[in-house]
Amino acid sequence: MSGSETVVVRRCTAADAAHMGAREPAASGYARGALARQRAGLTDFLVALVDGVVVGSGELTSGDPAQLKSLAVEPAARGQGVGSAIIVAAEAMVVGRVGRVERVGPNGEGHRRLVLGVGLDNPRAAALYERLGYVRSGVVTTTTYEYVDDLGVTRTATETDEDLVKTW
Repeated sequence: MSGSETVVVRRCTAADAAHMGAREPAASGYARGALARQRAGLTDFLVALVDGVVVGSGELTSGDPAQLKSLAVEPAARGQGVGSAIIVAAEAMVVGRVGRVERVGPNGEGHRRLVLGVGLDNPRAAALYERLGYVRSGVVTTTTYEYVDDLGVTRTATETDEDLVKTW
């Protein structure tokens, strides 16, 4: 990306998932699984496109509060507004779900909330979220999971994340 292209964010289509799946390790199946969760009404699987090519994605849960999970941007597209565009689209979806009528709580807080998890080893992403109005919650979780690497080998990883929350 040269920085002058327009980022379009929308719900993932079957064609998008197939394109993403072709770039995943053979046994990963993430894009296929995320599309299935979207079809089941569990998430909105958002994709960011530049010139019709998927360069980022994230899953917005349907819970309360909504969570934006698995936010990812292709390395060549980082720093070009793709992550911000996905977050702004997710926030718009939360507004659409909750409504545009402002209901303010007793301490002046809004009624819309979105949670993003960020790895403690990813200060660049945390800085982006904070610039967009997200606040560290102090809620830290450690998760161990299996994934398939680029060579098709199943590996185990452990991540420690902190939730950042935006309320408006």
